[in-house]
This record gives sequence, C-alpha cells and structure tokens, in this order.
Amino acid sequence: MTHLAPFQARDVLALAPVTAKGWTLKRYAILAEGRDYDEAVATAATDAALARLPEAGPLEDASGNHGLGFQIIHFAETAVVAPLFYWQWGSVLAHGDQLRAPWDAPTAFATGSAEVFGCVWEMDIVTFEVDAWRRTMLDGHSAPADYIAAMAG
Repeated sequence: MTHLAPFQARDVLALAPVTAKGWTLKRYAILAEGRDYDEAVATAATDAALARLPEAGPLEDASGNHGLGFQIIHFAETAVVAPLFYWQWGSVLAHGDQLRAPWDAPTAFATGSAEVFGCVWEMDIVTFEVDAWRRTMLDGHSAPADYIAAMAG
C-alpha cells in the first residue's frame, strides 16, 4: 500500500495577500519534497481563483459572501493543486472547485475534482484559518485587518 506512506510534514510559506475584484485572499504555498516555490505558478493559481470566485460581497451582507478568503497553492508530487476557500453567511466556509495544473504545464489551471476539499497537509491551514476567523471576526469586534494579518506558517 504505497499510497499510505508515513506522514511527513511539508514546508508552508505564508504569501502576501492579494486584493482584487473586491476580494482579499490570504495565500499559502505548500512544498512537497523536491518541489520549489515558483512565483509565476502562484500568480497563475491566484488569477485562476479570482476568475472563478463569485462577485465579492460586503462584510455587512449576512446573506452572501464577505469578500474574504484564502487560497492554498500546493506544489505537490503529481501536480500543482490550489484549493480556494471563502467566507459567507458570517460563519460558513465555502470552497470552489479544486484547481489543478499538471507539472508539464504548471500555470495552466483547470478545474479538478469538484468533490475534493483538500489533503491532510492543506487541512492544517484550513484549521488555522477557521480558528483565525473565529478569533478575529466572531469575537464581537469583526476585525478584517486582524484576520488578514493572521497567517499560518
């Protein structure tokens, strides 16, 4: 069962947030063993995510999204995968379809498996982001700047 290899932590990089089209996305890179960070690939992943996001809503809109989210750009063994998550309805974490680019065309992101939420390395970041949302946005103060500043790593 080689697909059940022992878990080994991967390097996580906190990238600069991106603000575009009314959205602010926090961004992370995860590096599998033997993979290096590539800014052009990260930029292509974020561009692909921004193209797929719904129209950004205001933070005050309880019935829609809040224009805040995060993206993980995983330089994995088999491909570059870039799950995208965003906040809506105050306390709900939504996700877009998985974005995936093959290593022979690492900036050509297409929609991957819609049902995939993320892998075990990505879930550490998701857990951090849920906690950061709770601490900064649901603590009675709603501080988007504090949420954006809180980065895993």
